[in-house]
Amino acid sequence: MNMDEKLFHYYLELKSPEAGEWNLSPPCIHTELVTRDYVRKAFPITDEMQVCNVGIGTGDWDDYLGYWLKGKGNLTSIDIDTEICEIFSYRQQKERHPNPSEVLCKNIFDSDLPIEKYDLVTLIGSAIHETGDFKKCLDSCFRLLKHGGYLMFMSSLKYSIELVYEYIRNSSYLLEQKDVYEVFPEYSFYICKIKK
Repeated sequence: MNMDEKLFHYYLELKSPEAGEWNLSPPCIHTELVTRDYVRKAFPITDEMQVCNVGIGTGDWDDYLGYWLKGKGNLTSIDIDTEICEIFSYRQQKERHPNPSEVLCKNIFDSDLPIEKYDLVTLIGSAIHETGDFKKCLDSCFRLLKHGGYLMFMSSLKYSIELVYEYIRNSSYLLEQKDVYEVFPEYSFYICKIKK
């Protein structure tokens, strides 16, 4: 299957019975709105700002971050899945995204990822839980951050926020802000702003 066919299947899968019901649901749209508004309000854009997102998924969040940074900064997107990385990069090219992401097909635990390069690292949704190691994943994200940089961490409340508190207590990092969103009880979530 060539890349155009893969891209076509990607678009179809977004509205498939398995994904479409969630993707079009009020809880999903609310979560996207709140998360995008949060990054816009909590983190001022600076010249040459370097941002990294861990876990591409559908790529919508990465697309938004690229638009948000347009003209000021650059985005790097990291994902372990080769097919996700390929289709995301190809899709951004075909859609002529004005500030496309630099895509790294890597495991967040890889030792050859950039160290202390980014002003902001985002880790949202289920990405941390898919890694299988909560603490090691956060350690890896903080290794990417410059001193004084920020981690924006968003997760479902079904994954206890106590894990974040415990992690912060055993580190030198500062939890500057934590907001909980329970508008839709079936998908309540929290967002944290943590300074390195």
